Amino acid sequence: MPNTIKFFFSFIFLCGIFLSSSAAVLKGDSLYAAGQYFEASIEYERMIFNAEAQADLYSHKYKKALCYKQLRNFDRALEELQPMYFSNADDSLYRQVCYEQSLCFYLNGEPAKALWKIDEYFHRSDDTATYRLFIPVKLLCLNETLQWNEAKECFIGFIQMQNFTPEKRTEMYQIVNTLYEKRNLPHIRSIKKAENWSRFIPGSGQIYAGKTGEGIVNFLINASVLAFSAHQAINGFYITGYLAGLGFFNKTYHGGIKRSGILATQRNKELIVNFNGEINATIRSNFELN
Repeated sequence: MPNTIKFFFSFIFLCGIFLSSSAAVLKGDSLYAAGQYFEASIEYERMIFNAEAQADLYSHKYKKALCYKQLRNFDRALEELQPMYFSNADDSLYRQVCYEQSLCFYLNGEPAKALWKIDEYFHRSDDTATYRLFIPVKLLCLNETLQWNEAKECFIGFIQMQNFTPEKRTEMYQIVNTLYEKRNLPHIRSIKKAENWSRFIPGSGQIYAGKTGEGIVNFLINASVLAFSAHQAINGFYITGYLAGLGFFNKTYHGGIKRSGILATQRNKELIVNFNGEINATIRSNFELN
């Protein structure tokens, strides 16, 4: 009888632990489904602390990373995903973790790292059926890194993975060829060229970067400062001309050079975002993404 009682209480204790763990998972998932991502991340952190099996630990860390991704805190999401190691490359969680890592790298403005993570998955996994999950992210990253030919080949390969009719396949090939025609590609500005233009003609670098009004204003400011310095020197006010005129010109001149590079970078980013937006819209309207 005493042994039966001990067994009974042990059974109740183990059931309590199991039910408590299951309830915690359900609570975290419910908070996530309700859009309460910060609260869900705290719940998943508690489960991470209490996890004993590695599979549970990785599952909770993965879900916590999804919370941070939804909060657009991609650095924190990557912190949760990076330490995971899977000996079995065909593990479904490994695929999900690699996908989220590549996506977070892309969203965090690190397309080269995203491409590296995707290539790592392709190298380790033999499950070619899952490759197309990664292709849209890879395509956008190739565009971000200005690898136009590789991006076009990637897009064509993605089309070939679909169950399209011959007519639809031909239509998609035509769309891709049009998108990647030289005249339709983003006209990327050279940062070095923008700075050099401003170095020789103040304001011209801003014009080259697409900011005509700002370039004209910068040119007029620099010309006015130089004219003031010359006027002061001609009238014998050398110290005023040097300190007030050339001193101020030094700031506007070199500031204009630096500003040209910044504007060229911003313009390039804007062009790539617009181009990728067009690519994304094409994929969403023509492909079934699971």
